[in-house]
Amino acid sequence: MNGSGRTTGGPRPGRPEERATVEARALLPRIWADPQHMPEQLSFFAVQRFGPQAAASVSRRKEREPSAGDDELRREVIAHGTRMTMADGAVLGGPFVFLVPLSFVAALLSQARMMLELAVLAGRDARSEGRVADLLVLQDVYPTTEAAARALSDVRRHPSGGRGRIPRRTRWSLIVRMAALLGIVGGGEKRSRLRQMISTVPIVALFLVGMVLPLIWVPALAVIYRRNTLRLGAKAVRFYTPGAVDEPPGQHGRRPRVPRAAGLAAVLRFTALAVVPFATAAALAVADVRLAGGFWGTSLIVLVTVSLLAAGVWHVRRRSRAGRPPR
Repeated sequence: MNGSGRTTGGPRPGRPEERATVEARALLPRIWADPQHMPEQLSFFAVQRFGPQAAASVSRRKEREPSAGDDELRREVIAHGTRMTMADGAVLGGPFVFLVPLSFVAALLSQARMMLELAVLAGRDARSEGRVADLLVLQDVYPTTEAAARALSDVRRHPSGGRGRIPRRTRWSLIVRMAALLGIVGGGEKRSRLRQMISTVPIVALFLVGMVLPLIWVPALAVIYRRNTLRLGAKAVRFYTPGAVDEPPGQHGRRPRVPRAAGLAAVLRFTALAVVPFATAAALAVADVRLAGGFWGTSLIVLVTVSLLAAGVWHVRRRSRAGRPPR
């Protein structure tokens, strides 16, 4: 600690999405080292990293809102967790396909942190390994906490390795499983091959569209994350406090203050960036410019090139901001 009272010794990202990047990058090697137990490794990591912080976070929330009742506190935890999931997941990996695992892991960790805070509000110890089993049940990985606990007995707590390359098919199956946990594709372990193929259609479509318009990931994932995290929050409340919530927040009664996308300003900014490729292609069409393949070939080349350039500038700006010391 230096003379100004600040702790030194390493970079400490200041923005929430930057902290999520750090946590997600720390977790990914564990997942690559033990891909068959991806949900279990994620839950172990979440309890280890966020368990000690959950009680402090709830205490701070109670101090800020001393007159708030339990129901209001739960709504605020769900609203905050939803905003963080939308920001951490949809923004982190939006521009480029190769960042999708980082994006998905960041979103899953934000959801896990929300569920641990809800456990604290219900009087549970967020640092207990019992919360690991809880998270797996809430994510529909196992039907009961007993089944989850039995399975966890055979899972390594800190698998070694994981920094090399893993087979492409294994990496793809991991991405699909992460997408299932996030509600992007249908979940469930026992499915026919046809149903498995059908369930991957949404994520394949997002990948294909994202190759042409990378920034389309941002609003699309934000909407999906919002819906799934609100549902997961309501499920966690019912799990830890039976009878407290009868249905997902936002359908009846008081609605959590959660934006329908990751902040109006962010949505407008990304929408503008997404419009740039179309506007450029339209301008060249009006000017009757032909690069290759006539009108359609030129439009496609311009659309892809300008979109990738816009996403590249966006990504470089985010990386440069992440490298700056917090104020």
